Amino acid sequence: MKKIKYNFLLLLILAELFNASTLRAKVSDPKKQNLRIQHFIQIWGLVKYKSEKSIAGKFDADNEFLSLIDSVKNAEENQFQQMMLKLVGPIATTSTSFSYRDQKNNTDYLLKNIDYSWINNSKYIVSLKQKLTVLSNQVNASGSHHYIPTVWYENTLPNELPYADYAFNDEKMNLLTLAKAWNAIEYLFPYKYMTDKNWKQVLVEMIPVFRNINDRTSYEKGLLMLAAAINDTHGGELMEIGNLKMTSTIFNVRYYPPFDYKAEAKGIVIKRFLTDSLAKLSELKSGDQIVAINGIEIKRWLKERAALLPASNDAVKYRNLSTSNNNRGDTFAFSNLSSGTLKVKVKRGKLSFNLVLEMLDLGNKQHIQLIQAAIIQKRLGEKKIKGLENIDNDITLVRAGNFFDKDLPNDNDLPKLSAALKSKKALIFDMRKYPQAPGLFSYYLPLLLGKAPFAFARYYAANLENPGSFVHRKQIENYMYVAKDGPKPFGDLYQGKIVILTDEHTQSMGEWFTMMLSQFNDNTTIIGSQTAGADGDVKRLTLPGAYRFSFTGNGIFYPDGKETQRVGIVPDIYFKMSPVELSGDEDAHLNRAIKYIRTGR
Repeated sequence: MKKIKYNFLLLLILAELFNASTLRAKVSDPKKQNLRIQHFIQIWGLVKYKSEKSIAGKFDADNEFLSLIDSVKNAEENQFQQMMLKLVGPIATTSTSFSYRDQKNNTDYLLKNIDYSWINNSKYIVSLKQKLTVLSNQVNASGSHHYIPTVWYENTLPNELPYADYAFNDEKMNLLTLAKAWNAIEYLFPYKYMTDKNWKQVLVEMIPVFRNINDRTSYEKGLLMLAAAINDTHGGELMEIGNLKMTSTIFNVRYYPPFDYKAEAKGIVIKRFLTDSLAKLSELKSGDQIVAINGIEIKRWLKERAALLPASNDAVKYRNLSTSNNNRGDTFAFSNLSSGTLKVKVKRGKLSFNLVLEMLDLGNKQHIQLIQAAIIQKRLGEKKIKGLENIDNDITLVRAGNFFDKDLPNDNDLPKLSAALKSKKALIFDMRKYPQAPGLFSYYLPLLLGKAPFAFARYYAANLENPGSFVHRKQIENYMYVAKDGPKPFGDLYQGKIVILTDEHTQSMGEWFTMMLSQFNDNTTIIGSQTAGADGDVKRLTLPGAYRFSFTGNGIFYPDGKETQRVGIVPDIYFKMSPVELSGDEDAHLNRAIKYIRTGR
């Protein structure tokens, strides 16, 4: 009998041990943990951006996340839901709700991003669904928000700690980084609905990536993956000098070509060699088009190397792969090379050749000095370019990227300058570099050309009442500078030709002013190619490690409601330089504009 009791007791103990081990296996299942983390990030973000306590600054979002994440990922279903109920806390029911949510044709609000279908998760208990639904419908009537700028055009998202000394080896902090960035896009990025991949799916894919981060390199790569996923050229600010530290390691940038080049879908065009001696040593020539490298056709080659480059469209990806405006020595089109000797297929006119390209080595001090000298020389040449000049006495050219505040006219000179501009047959505005004197376009040019302030776009800013939606700002002051007591526009509206030059470097403010100039009179023409597709004031989120995660914060649309994001400013006359023109000394794009002014074609 004792033996039977002993065996029975042993079986009970073994059963308990088995059940305990099974429970631990369930809790430690990475897939289930990731699902818990996903749901937590979504609910945490809703509380951060929609709850009254968070809006008033009485909810320390970071601390709540860090204190809960370990328990959350290991919680069973019922435990998790009880934790989420506590996180949401009591919610005061309000009679004010968003009656305009279903008004799809109401241009006063941009509502395309709003989607709370995830709240109806079949596994959520009724009380949690009810709380989340009420929370999603709440109105913020305070006029401010602890985590959103009160002034719509301010750039920095407030009250986000930098954690400057972070060492990139803590899963909790890595997941906090993901949660902060993902929810900033969820609630404050007006073009979330335009991303290539569903934003919820991005979260699902990024959770294991951020859980596996263990050093600065993998952390920065994770940030780049997030920035690339929003399909927004403003996300490229992450790669600006002084932001990322591990660019060379992530992209494996070891070799540099002996020439400046432009990457395009059909090939890498050699513009000019860094020195005459390098040109003599190479079998390649300026104007050549590299159409394959080591047996890989160029479109595939470039696509692989652009995967982590944030951009709204392919035009910007090719821009980022090129050496144009390259002040850091990045040559991403030639990243991840195992050797400095490349077998290239080259197109030269109608002929094709298989040649060898010998790259410069960034581990060689002499090569580095040569590259630096070439970059400095290019910078010095750009400084000599005039911001304002006359062409044949009947055309005035304004280069937005070379006209600075110091070049703005004095008030006493305005009448004379107005008469001079209006006497011209045509005005050319070169928007191929970022404008350096915004006041020239928002104030002086309308004044000088007789143009009263006007709304030339639809401008949507984050709606503090309902984060996730955006409100149409209709006041003229949002579009142009309006002087209350200053001078009025001089005389009649200028009726001469206005030609605007655009390409992939026309970005943000450049696109904004291009939209304005294109509607100045009925005689305007845009000549160029696809622009950067990132118009609207940039927003910047501070992330652990003192990183800056940037994205377009306000929505800019044509007056008829068409997007400029990703699409860019559509030209009236499409123009891109040929390989021969790219390698030449003349500005073929400008020459095309002059030809149009002279001939009408």
